Amino acid sequence: MKLKDNFLVIYYLSLYLTLLLGFFFGEDFARGFKYDYQIHQNLIKDLFDVSITYGLLNYDQNYVPHSPLFIIYIVVFQKIFVYEEIFRFINLHICLLIPVFSGLCLKYKFNLKKNDPIYLLPSVFFFSPYFRAGAIWTDDNILALIFFSISLFYFIKYEKDESKTRYIIFNTFFFAVSCYLRPIYCIFSIYFLVFYFINLNFHKKFIFYIFTNLFLAFPAFYYIFILGIDKWIFTYLFRENIITPISLGSTLICFYLFPFFIKDILKKSDEFFNFKNLFIFGIIFILLLFFFSYQRDYSGGIFFRLSNEIFDNNIIFYIISSLSLLVLFLIFGKKISIKNNDILIIIILFSLEIDGVVYHETYDPLIYILILSLFKSAIIKKFISELNLNKMILLFSYLIIFYILSVLRTLV
Repeated sequence: MKLKDNFLVIYYLSLYLTLLLGFFFGEDFARGFKYDYQIHQNLIKDLFDVSITYGLLNYDQNYVPHSPLFIIYIVVFQKIFVYEEIFRFINLHICLLIPVFSGLCLKYKFNLKKNDPIYLLPSVFFFSPYFRAGAIWTDDNILALIFFSISLFYFIKYEKDESKTRYIIFNTFFFAVSCYLRPIYCIFSIYFLVFYFINLNFHKKFIFYIFTNLFLAFPAFYYIFILGIDKWIFTYLFRENIITPISLGSTLICFYLFPFFIKDILKKSDEFFNFKNLFIFGIIFILLLFFFSYQRDYSGGIFFRLSNEIFDNNIIFYIISSLSLLVLFLIFGKKISIKNNDILIIIILFSLEIDGVVYHETYDPLIYILILSLFKSAIIKKFISELNLNKMILLFSYLIIFYILSVLRTLV
């Protein structure tokens, strides 16, 4: 299967025009991005209008749970472009680097040729209400993911050519920038550390990698631990017991992975749902009955909300969460090897919600980036490498339905 000449150009241009339309109408079907933008503007007036140095040193006086460097990004670029609308318009175009570098990751990972239909996959971002709203309203998560996706591009380049030390440097540098913009992403350093240690052992390249990371991390260490400006990062941690965010996170991780592995699960239903696995499912369900506790009237994810809105209890959520945890283990936890440590990515994804409050935007569009670049699961690789019309209909129908539901939720 090969796409016609210029089809990709016309297709992506059409999606780009929808994003422009969303910008001019102030689209925020993810809800909350426009509100956060206003909070950032108020914070700038209170602290950073005095000076950037004053804002940095007094950030704990009037803070938000976002990196002060992200606020500085807004301050600097608003001064350059004068008008907020111009700055937001430029920022929106910068955010387009996410699908661009995701496409480049696919190109090098699967050795794609011109007009390969796999190049359609990065368009998933244009159907994500969180990517669209975040790009339109200047979100810290989307900005950090730009540099994270660039980092993964160089990581894949290194996997293809391990002789090039510069790929390690670029991977580390752009990853560090993403962490400075969204500090929670520093958890992904565990993945890179494990990979480079296995790949390099105690070779001088690995020692160089360690010292490069320490050098890049020092300003953050000094700011948080020496100067003690840490309320914005530590105040929100561990607000729920560990079972609660893991159970909520599992449903969202599976929600975004669902179209990529549903066919394989249905084909191997006997293997997935035997007595042993059903017993594990029952144990997880009982643990949730006794230890799950989430009393907030916001966030929690689509399945938690639906369970409470429709049935006024958590039972359906417990079933879906137990099933999600089981499926994640069966797909990613059974075959762990030096070249395939996807289970580490899953653990990291769970760790992203150590604050206890679980949002869709934590995983959207992050998981799409990971699917197109970092995951090595045979199921995901097979979905991408054997992409056909049926798979595309399944994936994009799923995305469109979720986008429509997001629109309806906002309008109702």
